[in-house]
Amino acid sequence: MKLRYYGLITLIVVTITIGLGLYYKSSYRDYNQMETPLNEFAIALLGDDLFEPQLECMKNYLDDSNIIIAARCEEKFQFRYSCTTQEVSIVKVFRGEGMKAGDVLDIVRDSSFISSDDRTRINGKLQINLGFVNEMIPGKTYLLFIEGIVPNYTSETIYSLSERFIIAPIFCYEDIKNIPNPIVDDNFRFTDYDNVKNNEYFITSEEADKKIREFKKEVLSKYPC
Repeated sequence: MKLRYYGLITLIVVTITIGLGLYYKSSYRDYNQMETPLNEFAIALLGDDLFEPQLECMKNYLDDSNIIIAARCEEKFQFRYSCTTQEVSIVKVFRGEGMKAGDVLDIVRDSSFISSDDRTRINGKLQINLGFVNEMIPGKTYLLFIEGIVPNYTSETIYSLSERFIIAPIFCYEDIKNIPNPIVDDNFRFTDYDNVKNNEYFITSEEADKKIREFKKEVLSKYPC
């Protein structure tokens, strides 16, 4: 009798588990298989009220980063469970014990996060946090300020950008035009990614664009590639 009882419970649990698995599989979207996956998301804009103190923070602490490298981007975003990574190959090491030109690293942004909660949708799109900096472009070289290796439970070695900053510390050695996307409502600071897809930084004013360009020029002059 007990065996029948336990067998019935096991059957019910297995049935429920299979049902849940099939449900989530049917609703799962593999962004890595899409041609323009970022267009599926809404992103946050960096208002001037946050921009000024964060720019000051970067001026004061960027040089304290554990690892500072110039690296060529080798691939577009790889979408993982709730974040994105990009593969880069080191071109020049400014700081970083044991690192050398030619090393290949997987980089995750400390602020990287993909929302899976339908309640957070903006204009029908899920949110993605990119640290107010666009995806690195394969083939281009970037200056990166890195915190170190991310503890994880896989065999992969993933490095995180410096965690002190809400603006991802990524600077392209090439000039990329930014088109400001003004904030219409202070209580709503999001836009479709498609509206800023060609920007380097997701800024909201001409003044912010001018200041980030001046700062970027200053930083790149300190770490020439």
